[in-house]
Amino acid sequence: MSAPGGAEIAGLWAAAWPERAPHPRGLEARLGDPSGWVWRRGPAGELTAFAAFRPPEAYGHGHLRLILVHPGARGQGLGRTLVTGVRERLGPLPLAVGEERGHFLPGAPEPSVGFFERVGFVRSGRVSVDMVADLRPPLPAAALPAGLRLTDAREEGILPGVLALTEGVFSARWTHDAAAVARQAPQQLLALADGSRVLGFALVGTEDDPAVLPSFLFPAALRAAARTSGPAGGLGPVGLHPDLRGSGVGRALMLTAMGRLKARGVEAMGIDWTDLAPFYERLGFRTWARHVHLRG
Repeated sequence: MSAPGGAEIAGLWAAAWPERAPHPRGLEARLGDPSGWVWRRGPAGELTAFAAFRPPEAYGHGHLRLILVHPGARGQGLGRTLVTGVRERLGPLPLAVGEERGHFLPGAPEPSVGFFERVGFVRSGRVSVDMVADLRPPLPAAALPAGLRLTDAREEGILPGVLALTEGVFSARWTHDAAAVARQAPQQLLALADGSRVLGFALVGTEDDPAVLPSFLFPAALRAAARTSGPAGGLGPVGLHPDLRGSGVGRALMLTAMGRLKARGVEAMGIDWTDLAPFYERLGFRTWARHVHLRG
């Protein structure tokens, strides 16, 4: 049974989940190769079901990255068949839904949780949200404290400083994602610096930029959530050195990054995979999608 091509997978996604259509380049960049896929075809050879997975990365579990079943083929057990196929390929390892580097989704979309529970997944107790802000209204004034400046990874020495910060304070996933974006589009990795010392960072971009970030992987859905037809963009992950937390610098960093995206014409700005909703709500964001973290 021949492996599906990218156009076939995109077509299946459009049929299975049209309200969350992905950015074409973002989908292509995340699919990986067929060694991480399980799929099924119908009687005429048409692609009816598809799943993508990844072995353990920085954690002790594999990742069920994506699962799609054509509406005309639902109710036939294909979803369960795909999950079984992924488990057979990965062996006796626990699986997380999403949560991988360069992810499609951080977890299971809330409406799909019942399916995952029926095929053996259980809730981990964590729920994260995707948020959106309409950047058309004026933004609050923001200024970085004296001595701090915002630069990007095109400046010599900045990328090693960001990676040292992510490795020392944050997660292996953030280190991977920051390095991957810097290789492709160093201007999309912003850094907060005090002289040569990096104290914070943020990945940013618009849907026209080279690196399609998870925060705006679904531009049409972002536009709908922000009630605009204008350009989409996003930010994240974003991190600040612990010494600066609670000082107002994080808010200033966010507003400065938001201002840069607004100046580039972005109207619908996304942030994905966060459990800091109250902080972002104070900056004008609101939740538009919820994801339940599962293990199985």
